[in-house]
Amino acid sequence: MSDEHLPADPYHIQAASGAAAMPKLVLKHQESFFVMDRAGDFPAHFEGELGFYHEGTRHLRWLELRLHGDRPLVLSAEASPSNDRILIGLANSDLQTETGAIPHNTIYVDRLISLRAPHLLQALTVSSYHDRLCEVTLEIIFAADFRDVFEIRGMHRAQRGEMLPEQRDDGRVRLSYRGLDDIVRYTDVRFEPPPMLVASNRALYRLTLAPNAAQRIDVTVSASAHDEPPSATIAARGLRASAYGLAAESARVRTDNESFSTFFEQSLADVQMLLTETPEGDVPYAGVPWYVAPFGRDSIITALQLLPYHAAVAAGTLRFLAARQGRVRDDFKDEEPGKILHEYRRGEMANCREIPFIPYYGTIDATPLFVMLLAEYVRWTGDLRLARELWPAAQAALAWMRERGDRDGDGYLEYLTNSELGLVNQGWKDSEDSVSHANGLLAGPPIALVEVQGYAYAARTGAAEVALALGDTASAASLRREAEELFERFNRDFWLPNESFYALALDGDKRPCEVIASNVAHCLWTGIVPEDRAAVVAKRLLAEDMFSGWGIRTLSARERRYNPMSYHNGSVWPHDNAIAAAGLRRYRFGALALSVASGLFDASRHFERSRLPELFCGFTRRTGHGPISYPVACSPQAWAAGSALQLLTAMLGLEADALAGRLTFVSPQLPPWLHDVELYDVRVGSSSLDVAVSRGRDGASVELIGRRGNVELIVRR
Repeated sequence: MSDEHLPADPYHIQAASGAAAMPKLVLKHQESFFVMDRAGDFPAHFEGELGFYHEGTRHLRWLELRLHGDRPLVLSAEASPSNDRILIGLANSDLQTETGAIPHNTIYVDRLISLRAPHLLQALTVSSYHDRLCEVTLEIIFAADFRDVFEIRGMHRAQRGEMLPEQRDDGRVRLSYRGLDDIVRYTDVRFEPPPMLVASNRALYRLTLAPNAAQRIDVTVSASAHDEPPSATIAARGLRASAYGLAAESARVRTDNESFSTFFEQSLADVQMLLTETPEGDVPYAGVPWYVAPFGRDSIITALQLLPYHAAVAAGTLRFLAARQGRVRDDFKDEEPGKILHEYRRGEMANCREIPFIPYYGTIDATPLFVMLLAEYVRWTGDLRLARELWPAAQAALAWMRERGDRDGDGYLEYLTNSELGLVNQGWKDSEDSVSHANGLLAGPPIALVEVQGYAYAARTGAAEVALALGDTASAASLRREAEELFERFNRDFWLPNESFYALALDGDKRPCEVIASNVAHCLWTGIVPEDRAAVVAKRLLAEDMFSGWGIRTLSARERRYNPMSYHNGSVWPHDNAIAAAGLRRYRFGALALSVASGLFDASRHFERSRLPELFCGFTRRTGHGPISYPVACSPQAWAAGSALQLLTAMLGLEADALAGRLTFVSPQLPPWLHDVELYDVRVGSSSLDVAVSRGRDGASVELIGRRGNVELIVRR
């Protein structure tokens, strides 16, 4: 398929030049999040994602603080380690007031910002360090546009709802909008104490400050719908407790490398921030700002990354996805019985069916990944009660894989959208140009992706283990047989003898896409690659055209469609690399796994707060310079944050068998920059271990520090 026959991607995210280059501050809590500049503002003159959002709608697009008409100077801006608040230090520029000149750095504004869904909280403490009494005005400018996040991403709407008249009452302003879905959404802005003046889109204070005196102003912005009254009080203490929840309940990790410890702790804090409470348990949302929603693929992989350190998220994710598993055939949503959802949105455009994500099921990989997660969860927890509860959902997923997921009966999972608004490509590389032939022509559907067959293999082998544990020996035997048949068929049809590598995909005519892509690394992770081919595949992944120095590129630099600045055709994705490291470790290529881990760790030190973004550009690493950013990457992003955890798991070679009471370190190996790692309260079933790992000349030594329960520690070289 040539590009001219390809429909324009309606879900392409447009990059706004000003916002893309701007350092940003973000917080998320439950269904709310914000993106602001380093002053704590959403400036009106910047297009892009800045604003305060709730449930897929931007409830505040403009928020600016001004001292005597000027934007103050930014002295500092820092988020807390637990991602629950942001502290910004501001100072005045040189001002000329009615009472005289005020030199710069005389008035200080302590701006403390936090988020407790659906409330954005700001505490402004204005202090004077002038040697005499001074009078300044403080102005807060605000406006709402109630745009759906998909509009902000770049989608055009033929019509919108209507803005309703602004309401003002004693220090409170209510902005409102009636959408095309007939839902009225509200933004309430409350000031305490009430300002001297509230006019259109602004509140004005006149502050008289004695030397070394301070005044505090609290601004609360609340999002609501259907005239639900915003709560009068906000439990800040509850916010802080929740922010520390994941770190407090997870296995603790200590290392001798302060930078790596910071990287790991930041990643855990970012996963915590992206967790969202649901009736079924905590579920990772994909990323800020574009993907603050549950995604089947992203949520599952993040839960897998987190499993050795915190298993409860996997349980919540499994229950959430099982509760929304496909029940009927609905072409608009690409829904089919047994299928696991791709994406679930709740904004105006979803309600009006302008987008299909209500939820949308156009994903080929979430269904086998769901089964993989259940199997891995049982390996770490031995929780047969949950396995029994979810076994019908797993069986429905496996039935979908055998029947509807295999469109032509050849034994492979293939995709083709039935929705007029559906995704053209439905693997993790889901941009419209991500699957091509060597000549650059795009592959025609239905498409069988290489990594998805690996997922299908791992799903069947894992499901066989679960079936056996539940006493279903017939299903276990059948699933093992299906896995063996897929293994043989896959290694016959996807192997490219001339490249000594696997094809990216088979197109609708069963022609292999003979391009070198990172997808094949996922096949190592799932174990579908035979031992006698693993070495050449591993070496190819780390060749110069694939490995940028920071990580493995999504596409070889020698391919026709290679572009290091593209979304999927030459960029570097942290989660993709963490999976590659896990796959390399599985086949005992420890040195190569450490190269991948070292590249990503080095890259993390060039990003603010050591926070790996969703992706970055695939340019070759240059001495003395960091990686090149991708302009609209989510940051934080769940499976990018989880990459740090998965890299450590891969380096240590952690494998669990809770039903047998074993924790195994398979060929543990640490890089030169990491000599000692201590793990505390690593839980396997109802037991837990404390372990110390030290780097040695040939691999790493493992020492048992403490044990609670009867789990056995095994080290296999």
